[in-house]
Amino acid sequence: MKQLSPKTFLPKIYNEPQRKSQEKYVELNSLLLDARVQQVATMLDMGNKNEAQGIIGEMTDELQHMGKNGGLKLAWTQLAAMWIASDNGDSNATIEMGIATLHSLLDADERGSIEYLSVAAATIYMLAIAHLKMGESKKAEKELEKAQKLYERLAKKDGDRFTPALMGAVEASTEVYKSKLKKMNVLAHYQVATELYQGKVSAGVTDAINSLVDSISAEGDIHLKMGNYRDAVKFYTKALRYQKRISASMGIKELRISINLGNALLQLNNRRAAGEQLLHSILPLAERIGSAADVEEINSLLTNADKGTFDIATIWKKLF
Repeated sequence: MKQLSPKTFLPKIYNEPQRKSQEKYVELNSLLLDARVQQVATMLDMGNKNEAQGIIGEMTDELQHMGKNGGLKLAWTQLAAMWIASDNGDSNATIEMGIATLHSLLDADERGSIEYLSVAAATIYMLAIAHLKMGESKKAEKELEKAQKLYERLAKKDGDRFTPALMGAVEASTEVYKSKLKKMNVLAHYQVATELYQGKVSAGVTDAINSLVDSISAEGDIHLKMGNYRDAVKFYTKALRYQKRISASMGIKELRISINLGNALLQLNNRRAAGEQLLHSILPLAERIGSAADVEEINSLLTNADKGTFDIATIWKKLF
């Protein structure tokens, strides 16, 4: 999925006198933002990400103490940090910063302005990139659809400025649909394998249970990535049920299936509490086994659950 350039991605800043068309250029102007904003934009355009990151950190600290007065300006700095995280390939940091940006927009007073909408569109577009990289095509699909609508709205006001971003969103949509189709094709192969192993289990071939668990769990993984969370819960639960026929105690295999089950439950509003309870219950097992990666994943899921970050669509619905 295409990463938009800073020139396309970040809102422009005009330091020249007011233009005749006020509605067309409701900008983050020099009266509200100091020269560091222009400096960050220039640095990112030149590829000086590390220097830009330092300035962004200083600006963020200052703007967070301004309350609502710093809403849109804070969102701009967080958007710049989000671009850096995405360009560095850190999808988790991109999503975390994207959610922070959307929350800052909720506090901004400039709703409906070109800059407000452009920050929102860019944020949602970058969230789509991150979710696609993480294999969550359903989330990416929804986010791209929203970003595309926002860029269409902006392009009508300023075609020269926003058409490149709109075209990027259209191209990305094609990639999401291809990714989704690929997952569906892989899912079909696992479904065939599952049926085969289930037949062997029914015939009394006990060695087939282990392969059946792997196949059913893989189906759950694909449903999780596609955003079919109820189906994912169903398959993970089924996999654990068969695994108990092999081993009554919890091991690394059961742990990893349970982590994915907890993740799927967290995505369902009416099952989120069950997901948190499950993850809390298996955390001591992960620590006892000594699986640092699993401990980190569980803690990350629980942290995100506490922040309520799983339903990004709920946040952006409040923005418009």
